[in-house]
Amino acid sequence: MAFAFLLAPLGQAVELQTLEDARTEFSHAVLHDYSVGVLHDGWQISFLSPNGSKIGAVLIRESKGSGKHERNLSELISQLATLTRMRTPESMEFEGEPASALLVDQNVISSLADTLDNVFEKGSLAAMVYLLNNEFFVIDGVGENGYLLWKTAKKSGVELRMPMGESRLSAIEVAGKQQMNEYAAAVLADKLGLGKNTVSDKSRASTARQMSVREVPYMNAREGVLLARSKNRAVIGKRQTVSQIHSGNEYGVLAYPDESSEWPKDKAPEPVLQKEEKPEPVKEEVPLTPAAAREAYINHIRSL
Repeated sequence: MAFAFLLAPLGQAVELQTLEDARTEFSHAVLHDYSVGVLHDGWQISFLSPNGSKIGAVLIRESKGSGKHERNLSELISQLATLTRMRTPESMEFEGEPASALLVDQNVISSLADTLDNVFEKGSLAAMVYLLNNEFFVIDGVGENGYLLWKTAKKSGVELRMPMGESRLSAIEVAGKQQMNEYAAAVLADKLGLGKNTVSDKSRASTARQMSVREVPYMNAREGVLLARSKNRAVIGKRQTVSQIHSGNEYGVLAYPDESSEWPKDKAPEPVLQKEEKPEPVKEEVPLTPAAAREAYINHIRSL
C-alpha cells in the first residue's frame, strides 16, 4: 500500500504544561525540587509546581547587569502565560529595581485553597495561597534566590522571605522593623496557623543554647515549630531547618543557570499521513468465441 505525506498548513507552537516540559524545551535549565530555573534575555525565570509536575506559577526577576531586553516585563509575562498554556493567568508586577513579577494560573492556584491548616503543611505554592487567603500579608516582590517577599497588610513592620520551590516548606525568614519578642512571635505564629506557645521560658532558653541562637521567643511542641532569633536574623519553622539556616546553610534557594537559554522554537510542522487513492481498475474486453457470439446473437433475436 503506498502512502503520500502532506504537510499540515500550520506548525505547532511549543506549549509547556509541566516542569519536565520546561526543563526539556529550554537548552539550559536547572531543576530544584518543585521548580525549574531558566536564564533568558537577562531575566531569571522560575517555573513552579504544586506537585512536581503541573506548572502553576512563574517567578520573574531581572538579573544583575542584564542591560536592555528584547521583551519588556509585560511582554514577557504575556508570552509566558501563552507558553505555559495557562487557562486563567493572573500576574503582579512589582515596582523598584530589579524589576520582578509573579504569574499564576488561577485554576491551579485555586485548587490549593482550603487544603491546609498552616503554612508548613504542604509545599511553597500552597503556603502562598494560605497567606493570601488569610489576608494578613501581601506580596511585595521577588527577592534574591527566588524568595517571595511579603509585608503585613497592616503596618506592623513584619516582613517575610519565603522559599518558593519547596515540595514541603519547613521555614520562613522573618524580617522588618518589628522585633520578634515573645508577644510579636506569638502573633506571627497565629497568623501562620501554628497555634500558641506551648513551651516554658526555661525550656525555650535551653533550646536557644542548644541551637546557639540568642533567643527562642516562641515554640510549639505539638506542631514541632519554633521561632529562633539571633543578632541579625529571625527564622520560624521546623527546628532542624531553622537551626540549619542559623548555622549559615542556604535553604530553598532557587537555582538559575549561568548560561542563557534561547526561547523555545515552534515545533516543525507535523506531516499528515493520508492514504493514496488508487484508480479503479479498468476491465479488459475479451473477444467472444464463435459459440459465445452465436448464443449472444440468438438471445438478442429473442429479446426483440
